[in-house]
Amino acid sequence: MTEIPMDNVTLFPSRPIAATQDQPKRVAIRRRSDLLATALTVAFALAAAFTLTLAMAALLYDGPLLSFGPGGLWIGRAPDPAGGRVALSAFTLSQRLAGAVAICLLTAPIMFILHEARGLFRLYADGIVFAFANARRIKFMGVGLILYSVAPFVANRVIMLAGVTNDPIWFHLDEVMSLIFGALAFVIADVMEFGREIEQERDGFV
Repeated sequence: MTEIPMDNVTLFPSRPIAATQDQPKRVAIRRRSDLLATALTVAFALAAAFTLTLAMAALLYDGPLLSFGPGGLWIGRAPDPAGGRVALSAFTLSQRLAGAVAICLLTAPIMFILHEARGLFRLYADGIVFAFANARRIKFMGVGLILYSVAPFVANRVIMLAGVTNDPIWFHLDEVMSLIFGALAFVIADVMEFGREIEQERDGFV
């Protein structure tokens, strides 16, 4: 029987070649992810600034460019009693404070989703793709989407408790879609975690 020298045997000849071929793709993915993470950082900062500005305006602004009526706060629309829009100066301080709280409740889920999406793409930019940290970020994004779907209801209750009537029909199509995508995010994250566990078990046998 002829012995085959083990020094000349390559058990997995395709892996180094595949890794070499995938290197440009990995670099491109990391570069694009870094750009997206930066863009999401800017979007988060803009959303926070917009929320703060709008909340302060709801508390302090008495000009003609903000009014409240059916559908909530109207920007750039003057008060119109016929259309049900009332000037902010007509509300008490507690009512205006409730309006500011409602604005923060509506925008907080959006900022939370942006924050988690930024963290997810930062992981991609660092070369971390199929890890438990990625799945955790996706689950948090799912939580944010679910919170977004119920935020209008909570905001409406806050305003109504302050004695201000608002749109009673709060559950619109975008809230339904947000709830669905939030549930899907949890499923995707679970699949990613399961795939990671399989990969770790496979690596343990190599």
